[in-house]
Amino acid sequence: MPIELSAHELELLKIALPYAQERGEVPTQEDLRTKLGCRSVNAKHIQNYLIESNAVKVAERVEAIPVRAEDKATVQHSLGNEQFGTAYSSVLRENRNLRAALHKAKLKTEADKEQRAQEIRAEIEELKALAKEEIKRKIPTVKPKALVKDSGIMIEIAMPDLHVSKLAHSAETGRRPYDTKIAIAVFERALDALIERTKGFPVEEFLFVVGNDLFQADNERSTTTSGTVVSTDGRFFKTFRKTREMMVRAVERLSKIAKVRVQICPGNHDSQTSFHLGDSLECFFSGDPQVNIVNSPAPRTYVEWGKVLLAFCHGHEGKHSDYALLMASEQPEAWGRTKWREMHVGHLHKLSTEEHHGTRVRVLSALTEADDWHARMGYIGAIRQAEALVWSKKEGLIAEVFFNDDAQEPIITSTEIVNGK
Repeated sequence: MPIELSAHELELLKIALPYAQERGEVPTQEDLRTKLGCRSVNAKHIQNYLIESNAVKVAERVEAIPVRAEDKATVQHSLGNEQFGTAYSSVLRENRNLRAALHKAKLKTEADKEQRAQEIRAEIEELKALAKEEIKRKIPTVKPKALVKDSGIMIEIAMPDLHVSKLAHSAETGRRPYDTKIAIAVFERALDALIERTKGFPVEEFLFVVGNDLFQADNERSTTTSGTVVSTDGRFFKTFRKTREMMVRAVERLSKIAKVRVQICPGNHDSQTSFHLGDSLECFFSGDPQVNIVNSPAPRTYVEWGKVLLAFCHGHEGKHSDYALLMASEQPEAWGRTKWREMHVGHLHKLSTEEHHGTRVRVLSALTEADDWHARMGYIGAIRQAEALVWSKKEGLIAEVFFNDDAQEPIITSTEIVNGK
């Protein structure tokens, strides 16, 4: 049976095929995954297609060797030849042609323009629906072998305030350097450690809290959500893409062990960007039964796990002493069903707990380094930690596991210059 690529994989092939031509051979699955920033299942499909269709040779000498018409069309579409294409590429091409026709047409009235625009929007929505269904069909529905049912154990991965793209210069801060590449490397070795240190628990579900000032800046102007200028390494769009790829890798890794609930929690630095990231993850994992993305615009979000009620917010708004009352007011039914209740916040880059009316407010540590502003204000020396909290449906919190990045070797990076940029 010939390999069939989804609409998403056809777009990835446009990058993979020239990459394979440069190498003179079919890349490994790991090389493809790194190059394309895609899931392992996508990399596998594309590698198999390159092998079975002899795509590299087809691209070089398409008339010189016998080849299936479908493979020829797919390769030519990936190389930008508009005379060929698969069913999906035909839809893409026709939709693009329709937009071009709208741009060039001399329409006499605004009503005509609006009618044409509605037709185009309908075409686009139809294409998105088709692509989404195709992605669902391509995602394996087989549950991981390590999946544990009804253990009553949920592990919360807590790594707030990563501040990806923060730029910290050791000469200014007296601390370790920090930038996008360092932040991603720190995050991934922390996740590795937390997974390893909790593997003895029969986890039924992971609660992975994402956001909480995951990004240093909320836009390309290097400002926070409220407009405060902050120190960044100056590549907002690249930072967003790299962070999204990092999160996809993390969720995929956790989903191989158990189901994953991704809880988006925006911060004061990245309110909009965290929401956009959550939306991207929701689209990416829309067909995966192992992953549930919860991306709410509410200022506080909640998770009920047996007798446990957890609440999440960044912590820069409101008083900690009011959180117990807020939880009871916003979730009265869940409040009545539960016994172990906590509000988890970030923002302060330090570890502390306080208790009000039987409800704990847990301030979580951060992995980020101090930048020039923190150094000037004297906010330095915080212990850089990440942690995993093990929750039992019946007993509440039964274990905490920590990762201390200050105990690890410093990560040193270099600047990359690509195409003069």
